[in-house]
Amino acid sequence: MHDPKMQLLLAVTAALCVIVLAARIFGRLATRVGQPAVVGEMVSGIVLGPTVLGALAPDFSNYVFSATVKPTLYVVAMIGLCLYMFLVGLEHDYHPSSRKEKALPVVLSTAGVVIPLIVGAGVAWYIASDYRPSGVSLLLFMLFVGGALSLTAFPMLARVLQERGMMHTRFGGVAVRAAAIDDAAAWCVLAVVSALFIHGSWVASWRTVVPAVLFMAVAFALLPRLFRAPMEKAVRGGAIGDGLVVALLTLVLAAGWFTDYIGIYSVFGGFICGMALPRVPGFAQLLNVRLLQVTRCLFLPVFFAFSGLNTDLTGALNSTYVWTLLVLFAAGFASKFLSALAVLRSYRWGWGESVAMGGLMNARGLMILIFINIGLSLGLIEKELFSILVLIAVLTTALAMPLYRFHFTPEREEAARLAWATGPTPPLAKAPSAPAGSATPSGVAARSEHLVGSGTAP
Repeated sequence: MHDPKMQLLLAVTAALCVIVLAARIFGRLATRVGQPAVVGEMVSGIVLGPTVLGALAPDFSNYVFSATVKPTLYVVAMIGLCLYMFLVGLEHDYHPSSRKEKALPVVLSTAGVVIPLIVGAGVAWYIASDYRPSGVSLLLFMLFVGGALSLTAFPMLARVLQERGMMHTRFGGVAVRAAAIDDAAAWCVLAVVSALFIHGSWVASWRTVVPAVLFMAVAFALLPRLFRAPMEKAVRGGAIGDGLVVALLTLVLAAGWFTDYIGIYSVFGGFICGMALPRVPGFAQLLNVRLLQVTRCLFLPVFFAFSGLNTDLTGALNSTYVWTLLVLFAAGFASKFLSALAVLRSYRWGWGESVAMGGLMNARGLMILIFINIGLSLGLIEKELFSILVLIAVLTTALAMPLYRFHFTPEREEAARLAWATGPTPPLAKAPSAPAGSATPSGVAARSEHLVGSGTAP
């Protein structure tokens, strides 16, 4: 068989089979040891790359992940990410009980972005002589590394809280709102850095920044008017018709094309479209039933694998490499954790909740992988630093659940759910613990079933 199109089809199909199975296997292994499945899925990407599969079975690796296959995997991954970020932007909701509580996520996210950004930029300045690519200014390199360390994985955090039945508690509301603001701020940093790198100066970067601002303004002005009625009709009918699904897919793909064209990548377009759509109760659940599972089980593993193909840890025992990893990990973890701790303690939250929040805010998961993949494709970082940041993504995400469980035992989670169902209460740390195994009110159960999925998404 000499048809090049058929040869490409066979190779890509084989690659997808390997990727999906590996992600599933490592995701299940991760859940067995008390980790979110995304940790295992990120590890599966590394295993499929040159570090493990490329070293142990080079012929098989070269066939499945050949130079002709990688561009196709990149296209599949980026389309899937655009769609996934649309679903992320669509899903979160938060109703604070007071003005002070309304301000808390903003304060928490601001501290969680600014402090890691400054600390990360300082570390980037320290390592610049070894890791800054030629042609990249020191300022852009510092901003990029600082931006990567300032990220929180909002999608993973939302999935964890939903899976634990904590999505609509006081703790969960603050956490998801802060993480969403955090991610939006990080994408703005990336948009600015990308524009400066592509155009070479602040003045010339208007060709990216101005269209991006106009895109956001148009999206938030028009999308609620265009889509509120059909979304409400879908919820009343209990199903989303093909016409609305096609309209939304066309919207997301067109937005992704436009943001790619202006230089800030398709994920930004998908995220903004999701954020701009009106909040129609029940619609996100209906759309997730149609789109989330395929996106989570096919598209995201392809992205993890593509990241892993660019991650080479064969030289990881080099002393300079290990030292850089330790410095960046310590800076990224401490800046996020201590900023969350300081903010929540100033709001008189208990130590346990504050530690749990510091852990969740440190989970960078999928978000940092998207961020650094864009940086790698632009040439803002090289593969060695990329590999270090992939490890930081895995390590910080793996620490999230142990720190969360440090305070939130099943009894305390039940108390938090009951507190939300029955109205305003004192801080969570002072709420009485419900007996283990006590029944959850039906309203809490219904509102906890916010998303479809088993937690395998980041």
